[in-house]
Amino acid sequence: MGGSGQLLGGYKKHDDHSNDARVQEAAKFAVEKLGEQRGEKLDLIKVLSAHTQVVAGTNYKLLLDVANSSNKLEHIEATVYEPLGNQEKQLTSTRTPTPDQVEQQTEATSERKNGGLLGGYKEVSTDDDEVLEAANFAAEQLSQRSNSLYPFKVKEVLQAKTKVANGRVFDMAIKLSQGDLPDQIMKVEVSRDLKNTFLLTNSSPATS
Repeated sequence: MGGSGQLLGGYKKHDDHSNDARVQEAAKFAVEKLGEQRGEKLDLIKVLSAHTQVVAGTNYKLLLDVANSSNKLEHIEATVYEPLGNQEKQLTSTRTPTPDQVEQQTEATSERKNGGLLGGYKEVSTDDDEVLEAANFAAEQLSQRSNSLYPFKVKEVLQAKTKVANGRVFDMAIKLSQGDLPDQIMKVEVSRDLKNTFLLTNSSPATS
């Protein structure tokens, strides 16, 4: 019974939308057509979320970050129908979602409304609970990767930025202690997906 992930009346969430060429093509088509309708040039900045529905072809329900002719960022929800064969795609609907709808679709845990620009990094407090949780996760992962008997401990978060991207990404500089060894400063990037699972995606020593 393979109905896992079905929602929105037969729509299925597409988690890997940023690497799916057909989703990206549908998003570009939607932005181009919407620009024609509005008589202005629109630029696709980012696909924030995508849901697909298999019909006689495929429906793509897309949440997009779009820059308008005044270089202001807009959120657009667009539905694109891609017929079977090589027939032309159709932009079947567009609307402007509310901030709450954007947050619900881009991040499952939406307790914190911190006004961040979707798609762009925003400086956040180094004492933020989510930042500290991500920093501690990074220290655990680095400890597992090192062969030392002494685990890394977060001594201080020196800098933190975050952005919404199919969950949340944390870009941090953290000071780590490790037993009696000198403190180390590491630059780390930690992503947290919509299921609240953390992943250490990048780490490198900061230049001392």
